[in-house]
Amino acid sequence: MVPSGSSGRRLRSLPELPEVECIVRDLRSCVQGKKIVGVEFFFENMLPGITPEEFAGQVCGRIIRSVKRRGKYILFYLSGDKVLEIHLRMTGRFIFHPVPVKPEKYTGVIFYLSGNISLHFQDIRKFATFRLWEKQELYRATPFRLGPDPLEDNFTLESFLAIMAKKPGSKIKAFLLDQRNFMGMGNIYTDEALYRAGIDPARETGELDLKEKKRLYKAVYSILQEGIALRGTSVSDYRDLRGLPGGFQNRLKVYRRAGEPCPRCGTTLQRTVIAGRGTYFCPQCQV
Repeated sequence: MVPSGSSGRRLRSLPELPEVECIVRDLRSCVQGKKIVGVEFFFENMLPGITPEEFAGQVCGRIIRSVKRRGKYILFYLSGDKVLEIHLRMTGRFIFHPVPVKPEKYTGVIFYLSGNISLHFQDIRKFATFRLWEKQELYRATPFRLGPDPLEDNFTLESFLAIMAKKPGSKIKAFLLDQRNFMGMGNIYTDEALYRAGIDPARETGELDLKEKKRLYKAVYSILQEGIALRGTSVSDYRDLRGLPGGFQNRLKVYRRAGEPCPRCGTTLQRTVIAGRGTYFCPQCQV
């Protein structure tokens, strides 16, 4: 289901924290503990600085010990202290196959695993990236050089307030999208969190009082948790490991609903551009 306020154009949205978290949970149940017995690449550009043959040589024979997430990044921890970092970018998606199948269109790589199962990775736009790390060098990887993850235990109200205090002149929408502040938020959940908190996305962080900041902190956490509980938002390409859409698109209040009445007050929802991103909001409820 695409919100009715969107145009007829094919608008794509990147997987955000809830979608990536759902994918990671599915990967844990399907492939954790399996051995990589083969790798076949069809898109070589997703491997910066390494050939498909070199990649296969470094991962084949290793066991997938665990699968974790940080922000929008997926991390496969392999035996022998290797870590595979994956960013889905715009259209990347994993598909789990319990029996062998031929690769479909846009398949970029196939991981052949013990038990005669396989994990296919598809990417229409071919922007996704795969990077291999030694575990002891993981601190150099991008997901460990950005801000904290809002679902980690150390992301407290106090830490949220401290980060905001460093960027008093930033528009709050831009602040939430900046992965250097904290990781995982994208356009969908940012717009929905700001609506839930009743905050105008164009306001500067330094203008918010303590009560508003507390509301926003709670809104960010709750909107992400609800997105995960409903298995993500499928307004464009996102599907889970078995090809099923999420359900949070049916709960969207403002995202891509410009021209519709606000669910709270009935005022016509509007669209503007902030930080180069289409931004949806209620001019009456969000002040």
